[in-house]
Amino acid sequence: MADEPLQMPLHETHLAAEATMGSAGGWSVPMHYGCLFAEAERANGAAGLFDLSHLGRLRIRGNGALDLLERVCTHDVAHQEDDTAELTCLCNERGGIINCGFLYRLPRFWVLTTNPDCREKVLAYLTEVATQFDGVRVDDQTRTVAQFGAVGPHAEALLGAVLPINIEGLPRGTAKMGSLMVANYIASRTGLTRQWSLEVMVPNAFASQAWTYVTKKAGDNAIRPCGHAARDILRMQAVLPRYGHEINETIDPVTASLERCVDFGHDFIGGDAVRKMAERGPQRRRVLLKLDSHDEDDLSIPRLGTPLYDDEGREIGTVTSGTLTPTGRAVMVQAYVVTDMAETQVHAVLDEPSSRTGLILHVCGDRERSS
Repeated sequence: MADEPLQMPLHETHLAAEATMGSAGGWSVPMHYGCLFAEAERANGAAGLFDLSHLGRLRIRGNGALDLLERVCTHDVAHQEDDTAELTCLCNERGGIINCGFLYRLPRFWVLTTNPDCREKVLAYLTEVATQFDGVRVDDQTRTVAQFGAVGPHAEALLGAVLPINIEGLPRGTAKMGSLMVANYIASRTGLTRQWSLEVMVPNAFASQAWTYVTKKAGDNAIRPCGHAARDILRMQAVLPRYGHEINETIDPVTASLERCVDFGHDFIGGDAVRKMAERGPQRRRVLLKLDSHDEDDLSIPRLGTPLYDDEGREIGTVTSGTLTPTGRAVMVQAYVVTDMAETQVHAVLDEPSSRTGLILHVCGDRERSS
């Protein structure tokens, strides 16, 4: 019998709001609260609040914490400034990605976020490598701390009107630790979408109060909740990778177009393999395609691993993720295709023979950054 999914601190709150629940990374999460397309439109055009408590949150502290993180993280940890959050990868010896998440450098400790599927694996990995360094403590804060993300072009103004801290003009990558009454919190300008976003971590004991205030009691400044289906649409629009789909332990940061997370000048685990890949260049490129169909009722979403073909019937790649566009009238997918095909942006034919064709809308580049 399969294990029951873990429950977020606000599981009952989501049920009371009549959320349609689903599974993500072993957790029960709200997929939508009614219409996922309306939620995606709201987060794109105004603001939406997402419960991100299923993400892993690992705390690293002690005299050897910097040495440990410099060894396992791909970015330049040594020069990361205080009160910041940097996107980073952890790699195996072959350069494959174990995890991709944000590393927070705070006054007394560090926090590493993980994909929910990777939390236990990353915790074991860090604990093992930490034995090489004196005075390092790694502990899992995931089950005791909730995490919320406010997303959208109006989110800054709405939150600014109700929060006790000034967030106006807060630069992306900023992370601040503070206290409100007796509740400690961590606020950061991170997030895996292209929209403005602020993410906040609070102890479980204050999660319900914080969520209810922002979504209901803030009056005209309230931000309505959105589910994970809408968040995935935003992720796809931004052509950002998801663990288990675009990235895994067989895919390196160069192939995944995550060079922005890599400092090639320091000695991290898997660094030699990643540097070699950068020197010779990847054989595949990550792309975004929009799929059109001659049948307007055919909006089926291709599964992970679905092959892609060019106009001459040659297999040129595979689908990694798929979802509907915000209008719900077309399908968009991410895929890996051979480099030559990505650079020429050719048409592709899905599941040959088929009436559905895909036009490559975007090719991930070496120097792309999230805004």
